Amino acid sequence: MAVCLLRPTPQPVPALAEPAHGALDALAAGRVSGFDERCAADFFAALGVPVAKALAIPDAKRIAAAVAEIGGPVALKILSADIAHKTEAGGVALGLPDGQTAAVAAREIEKRVKAHLPNAKLEGFLVQKMERGLAEVILGFRRDPLVGPTITVGLGGVLAEIYKDAATRLAPVDETEARQMIDEVKGLATIRGYRNLPRGDVDALAKAIAAFSALAHQAFADVSEAEINPLLVKLDGEGVVAVDGLVLLAT
Repeated sequence: MAVCLLRPTPQPVPALAEPAHGALDALAAGRVSGFDERCAADFFAALGVPVAKALAIPDAKRIAAAVAEIGGPVALKILSADIAHKTEAGGVALGLPDGQTAAVAAREIEKRVKAHLPNAKLEGFLVQKMERGLAEVILGFRRDPLVGPTITVGLGGVLAEIYKDAATRLAPVDETEARQMIDEVKGLATIRGYRNLPRGDVDALAKAIAAFSALAHQAFADVSEAEINPLLVKLDGEGVVAVDGLVLLAT
């Protein structure tokens, strides 16, 4: 695992711009209602990280209309600030082609989640556009009690916990340092043009990493941890998109 908390060569910590009003408003909303995935996505988007198109709906009755608006296929996810890991709770269905299929899936999701976590407060569903990419990346932010805010970039999706292939820095980082982090992650060689494979949009990934690292700003001091997994990296020039994430506030 590639891990480097200290910057390889002496350089000043990048200056942080004052947060946008949208980011402060999204954080305030999450403080009040709790950070379900929709609130987390709104927060990340306000920081400058592209997120997948999605609609939050309060119940299964509105799923068909939501799927029609988003356009199939879609992912369907349970919305609850009490459920950090939706897949383990049975709260996710992928590749649903139409509203009728999604409505059936919603009923099954609700049954599974209630059986797995009977005390969780359920707030509805998130209907999200299915996205594709060349690689899945995990972005993590943490306020370490010893060293302070840190940012981690690694191979994402289900491989994140298996390979533990990641690079970590003190936050914030700029785009140049974000590129160095990307270069350190062995599994991301696939988007760097390894053996003539299609190149991914590394520039867009570096911008997303730098934007995410702005969580180090004092205005976000009560954000103890945040994670995007996965952030999909598309073909060079096509950008990146976050399709799942969470935010944890200090208690």
